[in-house]
Amino acid sequence: ALPYFSRGGTLSSLVRSSTVMATPSQGDSAATLLTKLQARNRVEVDAFRAVFEAHAGAQRQARVLQERVATLNRRCAELSEGKEKAEADLKTANEAAAKGAAVKDQSARISELQTELAASYKQHAESSQQVIAAKEQQAKAEDELVTAKNALAIAERERDEARERGSELEVALEESRAAAETATLEAAARLLARNEAVAKAEAMEAENASLVERLMQMKMAEAEKMNEINDLYDDLQRQKKSAEMRAIASDLSAASAESMSSLAAAVGGANAFGSAYFPARKRLAIRANVGGTHRVAFTPGGDVLATAGDDRTVALFDAGSGNPTGPERLTAATGALLDVDFSGGDSGGAGSDVLMVLGAGTDRALRLWDATTGRMRHTLTGHAEKVVSAKFCPWNYARAVSCSHDRTIKVWDLERGFCKASIMCASNCNSVTYGESAAVVISGHYDGAARIWDLRQKPGAACDPVEVRGHSQHVTAVTMMPTNRGQFITSSRDNTLKLVDLRSGRAEVVRTLKASGYRSGTQWANPCVAPDGRHVVAGGADGGVFVWNLIDGGLKVTLRGHDVAVATCAWSQSGLVTADKNG
Repeated sequence: ALPYFSRGGTLSSLVRSSTVMATPSQGDSAATLLTKLQARNRVEVDAFRAVFEAHAGAQRQARVLQERVATLNRRCAELSEGKEKAEADLKTANEAAAKGAAVKDQSARISELQTELAASYKQHAESSQQVIAAKEQQAKAEDELVTAKNALAIAERERDEARERGSELEVALEESRAAAETATLEAAARLLARNEAVAKAEAMEAENASLVERLMQMKMAEAEKMNEINDLYDDLQRQKKSAEMRAIASDLSAASAESMSSLAAAVGGANAFGSAYFPARKRLAIRANVGGTHRVAFTPGGDVLATAGDDRTVALFDAGSGNPTGPERLTAATGALLDVDFSGGDSGGAGSDVLMVLGAGTDRALRLWDATTGRMRHTLTGHAEKVVSAKFCPWNYARAVSCSHDRTIKVWDLERGFCKASIMCASNCNSVTYGESAAVVISGHYDGAARIWDLRQKPGAACDPVEVRGHSQHVTAVTMMPTNRGQFITSSRDNTLKLVDLRSGRAEVVRTLKASGYRSGTQWANPCVAPDGRHVVAGGADGGVFVWNLIDGGLKVTLRGHDVAVATCAWSQSGLVTADKNG
């Protein structure tokens, strides 16, 4: 029997498994694809080797059987010849039957030959059956071989397709690499162009700043010239009036001269009263802080101006000329500065004779500088959020108070640099200052209330302050009256200012200041009060500076000179200073 594989049996299974094994996936690389093709080739060769060997064995056995059949055919021919000869001999024997015992022997021989011929026919029939069975097996093997060849052709076609797919993937990979390199070069070129554009923009900004500075200087020079012309005109007018007065006085009698002298004295007194400083025009323009200015403050004598802003410095200027003075810049802050104050900034007080500067900023710290040398004395930490306001104690410059958006107010010992007391508030605090004594602190809050705290009470009791709720939105600043510390001004984002009086034993609003065009400038915008306490100034969101008469509450004048919101202002004997959010 010949070994064979049935149709759809083990051979087909091997073909299907090899086909599945070698099918490439979409994300295979070229090396992985080649490895899989080699593995599939080995599986396909091993699977068909047994078929080919079985087919070769069947062919060999068929040749052996064919040779055996040829031998049997020859034997049959020989037997046929022997039969014919035997029949001839039998005929001869029959004819010679009568001749005796020899004829009997020939008959026996013929019988034996016939028996042998029958056996040969039987053997020939069996050989024919074997040849037929061998041919059937050969046909089956040929069918299996055809099936195997078809499967091999399919596998080879799939292999070719896989190779083509691999080639396509390699080409796509090369294209992707080329595209990536092109994109990288393009990104580098765009980055270079961006850097060049940024450099050009910075150069243009610097040039623009320079042009603006030159323009401002030219305008300031023109303003100075106009001021000088106006002053010269005023001097000429006064000289003319004085000459006329002297001419008239020389023609009058002694009594008339005495009367005129009294009148001149009266007029001089009126001029002296009228010469009290009131801001009517812009005198100086200073570029104070890069990025914006949040607070300005004067020294007690009004000769030095300090500004604090987004550039993390306190800038010092001469109030008369506008030029930098002293150490010029007080540094060391790591965040924007939101408030600044001079020791002795309020009237009265006792303490060190050294002029100190206190700054509060977004880095959650207060800093104390020597205003003369610029050396930093202390860094006061303890607040958990940005510190928005800080003030010296007017009666003891070694004390200060601060407030923060961590809802605390802290009292500081500036000699030793530590916190003496801390008060928790119900709302974020935007401004704080000392009240009518060193034991009273007044704060303005996000909930629209102003609170008066008595520091002499025990901790816990001070958490029940006197509240003044005069605003519908949060309070931006609290400012004490310079002539009466029993009163203070509050400003709010509801676009009103309130004068609060503490002298009646309870805090009450006695005056409301507002104007149709006034809108509060910034989150921490502060008003200021004239040294004589007659006028209140606040900056507006439109760049206007609004001046109210505190006696009747009416708007006296609106000064123009800023293009953006005015963030802060201060008023001293030297004049009124305002700063906008651009610095």
